[in-house]
Amino acid sequence: MRVLAVIFCLFLSVNALAQTGNEPLYVVDGKIVPSIKDLKPHDIYETALLSDSTAMNIYGKQGANGAMVVTTMKGQAVIYEKKLIPFSEKYKNYLDKKGNDDNLSYVINNTMLIARTKHSVEELSELDPANIKKVEFKTVRQFKTDATVVITTNNDDQ
Repeated sequence: MRVLAVIFCLFLSVNALAQTGNEPLYVVDGKIVPSIKDLKPHDIYETALLSDSTAMNIYGKQGANGAMVVTTMKGQAVIYEKKLIPFSEKYKNYLDKKGNDDNLSYVINNTMLIARTKHSVEELSELDPANIKKVEFKTVRQFKTDATVVITTNNDDQ
């Protein structure tokens, strides 16, 4: 509920800026986009509002009116996928073929993560590659997913 309130406030801020002709730069998953109005609240992982000077330091003149930087759940997934790829050739091949992990389930130290929720994406994103012992890519036909990615870390409390 709190996330929706924050997104609503951001939406109001963006609309107010648009009416004054001082629209910020919109950046979604590292790419400059013309608008964020088509983003769905449940697809957003995190947002950041950058001041004019900070946005100009990063994006040049395009950031003169500040920037709204959005990381989507899929954008954040790319980060943890890159961490896990070196541990499993099967995982890498799957991602190369499918392009995303939408139909995979994940288990970390015997704890099943629930679909693609903010919590599960956070858990996977926070994994330290130096602490990963192994990543197994298991095809289990009784599940509705294509496969299960079983991650074991050096300390089982993660």
